[in-house]
Amino acid sequence: MRTASRFVLLLCTATTLYAQTPVRQPRFALEVSEDGFPARFVVVPEEGLVSSTFPPLHPVRERNIRESEKPRPSAIILVCKVDGDAVEITASAFFGPLDQTNPTLSLQGHPEQKIGTYSPHLNESIVLHEMEQLGMQPWTLKVVNAQLPNPGTLPTVNEVPSIKPEILGLDRQGYRIALRNLSSQPITAYLVEESLDHNSNYQEGSGRDVVIAPHASHEFRLYCDTSTSASLSGTAPNPVSCAFILKAALFADGSYEGDPSAAATLAARSIAEQFRSRRVHELIDNILSDSALDDASRLARLRSELPRLSEEPDPAILEQIQRRFPGLPDAGLGSVKASISGALSAEKQRALFALEEFEKLPKQGSSNISLAHWWRDWERNE
Repeated sequence: MRTASRFVLLLCTATTLYAQTPVRQPRFALEVSEDGFPARFVVVPEEGLVSSTFPPLHPVRERNIRESEKPRPSAIILVCKVDGDAVEITASAFFGPLDQTNPTLSLQGHPEQKIGTYSPHLNESIVLHEMEQLGMQPWTLKVVNAQLPNPGTLPTVNEVPSIKPEILGLDRQGYRIALRNLSSQPITAYLVEESLDHNSNYQEGSGRDVVIAPHASHEFRLYCDTSTSASLSGTAPNPVSCAFILKAALFADGSYEGDPSAAATLAARSIAEQFRSRRVHELIDNILSDSALDDASRLARLRSELPRLSEEPDPAILEQIQRRFPGLPDAGLGSVKASISGALSAEKQRALFALEEFEKLPKQGSSNISLAHWWRDWERNE
């Protein structure tokens, strides 16, 4: 079982959910289309703005040799907000290496070029011809209705008796769903599978803080491909591409409901947070405290040793999980190990990115600070 992540809109095909407070439902969505590729959608909130990163880009099919030597953008970012009865769209091209695990973050500090600002109304379209000058196939942007009139058919399976799910609505990016806690115990975490092939899931909560209070409701969005879930005519011509399967939930008293393997994966999250922080920070602290090294040497050691740091969980952690969930099958234990290893891998990447930020700082005058001092400040502000 792998966990889907939606760090950036439309980067991957897996679906995702995130917690949200009930708000005024959006009127508009932006349809992004390109010849030969399926349309993609950005739902524009009624208040505030939405920034969406779109890799990969596709080059113009016919280019001469001189044109092909020009640098190509690695991503397009669209920043959208509602402006009365229109949608204000600012499109920019970004250049530089793209980190697939966090594209938006990896583009910070790299060159960018504004493509244009536009204000189309409902059902109006614009073509980004400027993309052709950058060597990319142009996109067509069209403002469409965000809400879909018929929620279609969403396959639903509930393995947690104390939670009652309810579909609240459907828009261009997926479903709004509410979970009602029927029990007298606070819910501290839950896990939802998002496809019938069990190939992606979403987890919310660490098993410590309250996610759903007793007898309260919690609303979130299930992102999925609504083009196959329902159409504007209210029909569903193709099989749905996503599902809502509530697999497990953890409660504040230490109990759980649902699938034991899924519950163990949830419980592993809080353990993984402590594990990844301890292992990575012990390495960093040991190197930073070595008085025989200067900052250049410390950086070199960190960049060399962090990637090689083992991502295997300590046996004591796995024993703790097995005691809490007796009879956990091998597949469930494997999922727990993968969750912990994935958390450590992400923490290592986060630390390496921080070191890159330090290397970009000016190294002379009053602005020069030590790596140890900078690391403490960076950790405090994260």
